[in-house]
Amino acid sequence: MKQSLLARLTNQPDALTHLLAGLREDQIRQRPQPKKWSIFQNLAHLARYQDVFMERIQRIIAEETPSFSRYIANDDAGFSNWTPLSLQELSQRMILIRTVLTDFLSSLEEDQLKRVGLHPAYGPMTIEGWTEFFLLHEAHHFFTILKLGSTLRASKQPMGF
Repeated sequence: MKQSLLARLTNQPDALTHLLAGLREDQIRQRPQPKKWSIFQNLAHLARYQDVFMERIQRIIAEETPSFSRYIANDDAGFSNWTPLSLQELSQRMILIRTVLTDFLSSLEEDQLKRVGLHPAYGPMTIEGWTEFFLLHEAHHFFTILKLGSTLRASKQPMGF
């Protein structure tokens, strides 16, 4: 796998340290609007999607050009297993799963990386393409967390350490 993808897989979650700095758990769990996710729900979604992504990659390796439906967290029973966790437990599990995921992807052979799965909106993608999509999806949620966090912090409290 391209080193740039592996580096982002390894390091992108570090942004959460800055994004969550200065926020209490009750703030992180606070919904901005009744039908919008809290920061915590965004994190739970990202944690669960790491599992979903791993399952999809394993299917791409095992099957010939599998087709996937759009992942909808609210329709996934597995997503609800993440929302009752404490922030600390969620964070620890996210880190553990990310390590397993990164180790797994870095162990794939070149011919495995070229295998293809069909995304419902973006069409055929190699495993590296799926990994790029995964990272962009995660970054989108990090940006959402940035915006939500900025509304929750005291007006003069900076984001970061």
